[in-house]
Amino acid sequence: MFTGIVENIGKIVSIDEVKQGYVISIEILGLSINISNGDSVAVNGACLTVIEHHNNIFSFNLSPETLKLTSLKSLNKNSLVNIEFPLTLNKFISGHITTGHVDTVGIIVNILQKIDSWFLQIKINQIYFKYIVQKGSICIDGVSLTINNVDDDMIDLMIIPHTYENTIINGYEIGDNVNIEVDYIAKHLEKLKND
Repeated sequence: MFTGIVENIGKIVSIDEVKQGYVISIEILGLSINISNGDSVAVNGACLTVIEHHNNIFSFNLSPETLKLTSLKSLNKNSLVNIEFPLTLNKFISGHITTGHVDTVGIIVNILQKIDSWFLQIKINQIYFKYIVQKGSICIDGVSLTINNVDDDMIDLMIIPHTYENTIINGYEIGDNVNIEVDYIAKHLEKLKND
């Protein structure tokens, strides 16, 4: 489990094709914790398992399913990625509970600076809107955000300066694909309602 609070920015150093997908290697500098093989790390909100590490380079498998469901397939060497380490008992839940299981990919349709904040509009497949409410939580590329407005197949978000400066959101361009994880609790409530 994660909280949607980005702890680091990683840099892709290689993406190699293997038998069952790809292996992606990411440089993560300034670690204050020990990460071992088998540990989970959220990379742009997708929970990946460390398969190998040397110094500050960590490698992860990207399965066909991960490539199909996430925007990780659009990464290239030198791309920057949001990094979050798993929730521990002594860690604040400053965002909201996330799983690292990406539900869908959204498309950035608008970015506007508004004084010292940024307005972000994302188009999402309408089948996910039963889990999306105004002032509810959503995870975009691993960042826990509050939904300002819901309109048809769009959500509006307002990005504060700290989030903008400390995540890959500052590099977004119109047309970029982003990983979307809808609210975990809303998904369970929907299932209970329908059972």
